[in-house]
Amino acid sequence: MIEVTKLRKRIGFLGMLLPWIVLGLSLLYGYGFPQSISATYYIPNCITPFMIILGSAGILLLCYKGYDLQDKIVCACAGAFGLGICIFPCKLEDTIQNVGTFGIPSNISGIIHNVCAVVFFLLLAYNSMFLFTKSSGQMTPEKKKRNLIYKVCGIGMVGSFILLIPFNIFDVKIGTWIVEAIALTFFGISWLTKSEAYRILYKDKDYV
Repeated sequence: MIEVTKLRKRIGFLGMLLPWIVLGLSLLYGYGFPQSISATYYIPNCITPFMIILGSAGILLLCYKGYDLQDKIVCACAGAFGLGICIFPCKLEDTIQNVGTFGIPSNISGIIHNVCAVVFFLLLAYNSMFLFTKSSGQMTPEKKKRNLIYKVCGIGMVGSFILLIPFNIFDVKIGTWIVEAIALTFFGISWLTKSEAYRILYKDKDYV
């Protein structure tokens, strides 16, 4: 069984790497800058890493064993909605065919996809702000610093989507990709912090 700290690291790294891997492949194979991370589902050379990375993150979240029942439920639900993002592709303007695992119309799939994406990030933000910040022991200076990071990351995940308003007003084509990349970066930082990847923030703990 994967240790909890190692599992957190893998989840964090997967989240942070996803936008850059699909962007690099899209540019490498001449498809240009993608409108969003989800839109790379329709790019032949990007769909595989998109499905593998996001799908793996969803499965890891489902397998994640938290400190208590609430922690387990939040992560399991986040994992399920993360898989929903993979199973139900987004709708692009030029796609009207049946899409996804179940071959449903793209407009219906797009609605389900958007709901899954919103709930996915909200659950991750909640987890960072309210569950990672819990403490069963003394509130040390290091724990206070970690809690500040968790709260900033949670707020950042939710707040980054506010950028969609000006991006839509000024018709920034890559606005959605930028917002998703920012949100996933905050997500990754939060989970890597929780995984004890930054030892300087864990001086209150003993390491062998």
